[in-house]
Amino acid sequence: MKYLIIIASLCCFIGIIDLPIGYYTFLRILVSLMSFVIIVNEFRTRRFWFVAFVLIFILFNPIVPIYLYLKTIWIIIDCIVGLLLLYYFYTLIPKKKPEEPETIVTNQIEIPRTRDRIIK
Repeated sequence: MKYLIIIASLCCFIGIIDLPIGYYTFLRILVSLMSFVIIVNEFRTRRFWFVAFVLIFILFNPIVPIYLYLKTIWIIIDCIVGLLLLYYFYTLIPKKKPEEPETIVTNQIEIPRTRDRIIK
């Protein structure tokens, strides 16, 4: 799922170019599918992502499409949605904790040693 988010984000950035209507239908389906998956995952956990992707799902809905008719508005929306998808992907990557230096346990009993040893 993580890598589909990157693909959807890249498709949003490709949508800035003037392409045939078939690509934008594909873009609507892909972005609405990914936003639906994110909505399901974030339903009870993080409220910001839930609300943001509900709005994206409504805007990119392929069943009842919203037409804005101006390409400049769609360019701005595609850039914002692409950046939101990339940032959401970044939040899914677990943070690496710095490794603690390895310590050696020295709870061993010291054996008294003398200088001279007798070997039999």
